Amino acid sequence: MSEVRVLVGTRKGAFILRSDEQRKDWTVEGPLFPGWEIFHITGTPSDPKRLYASQSGGWFGQLIQRSDDGGKTWETVGNEFTYDGVPGTHQWYDGSQHPWEF
Repeated sequence: MSEVRVLVGTRKGAFILRSDEQRKDWTVEGPLFPGWEIFHITGTPSDPKRLYASQSGGWFGQLIQRSDDGGKTWETVGNEFTYDGVPGTHQWYDGSQHPWEF
């Protein structure tokens, strides 16, 4: 028999619910990432053990986590976004950057 899996993201973490095809008895794993808001958690069709979770927090911002073992362990996907040049948008008439002023 194959496994039925429901991936649930909540404001208090993520949960993985598992059952067999009969769906009579369920096991609940979690909360994964307690204290984090998980807006999306998904699996990949090509590899059922690979999962992705989108974390959001007021302090650290957004993170993408990946699991290659069905949710037992997680690692942060490279979230290093960089800009070419100065990232400021507030410029004076002479082109100098003043990001702290409006």
